[in-house]
Order: sequence, then C-alpha cells, then structure tokens
Amino acid sequence: MPRRLTSDYHYIRFSVSPASTDILTIRKSIQDALGQSFGLVSSHTYVDVLWIANDGSEVVVRIGPSDAPKLLAAVTAWTGSLRLSLVKESSFLPSLLSVDKLS
Repeated sequence: MPRRLTSDYHYIRFSVSPASTDILTIRKSIQDALGQSFGLVSSHTYVDVLWIANDGSEVVVRIGPSDAPKLLAAVTAWTGSLRLSLVKESSFLPSLLSVDKLS
C-alpha cells in the first residue's frame, strides 16, 4: 500500500502586481490583507515568504494548512496597492514548479 506524504505546511504561489522584490513590502501587504479581512489577531498569522522571482512578479509563501483558506480569502478582498493573485497552491512544495504560463 502506498504511503501518503503529509505536510505540516501549505504552500501558495502568487503573482505580484506591480512587481516587487522587497520582501518586507510583500510581507506587509499579506499582513495588512489578513488584518483588513479578519482583524488584528489574524494579521499576525505566521507566514513565511520562501521565494521571490528575480523580477518580483511571483512569490511563494508557506503557511499552516488551517490558515491557508483565510489567506486566500484575504488577498482576494485586499484593496491595497500591491495585488497578489493565486497561481497555484499545494501541500507539496515541488508541485508549485509545474505552472504553465498564461498567454
């Protein structure tokens, strides 16, 4: 019987508009989006920014599985200047590599 791989984290790949290579700006936008949608306590949700594209157009974050839906809802409703759009999400980090570019 195949073994199921479990993960303590959920990984999300976002596109960033306008592009930004400043990790603090991206992290602050995530924090502000969570705060706007779910209040002060949720704005301090533990989120790791794992990777930023060289041109700043994409970012990969790591978050707890129970907080992932909250983050996705928050960035959807976010009205700030830095927009994050979902590219792909998974509990298996290497699966985020298989993303076809939109034309």
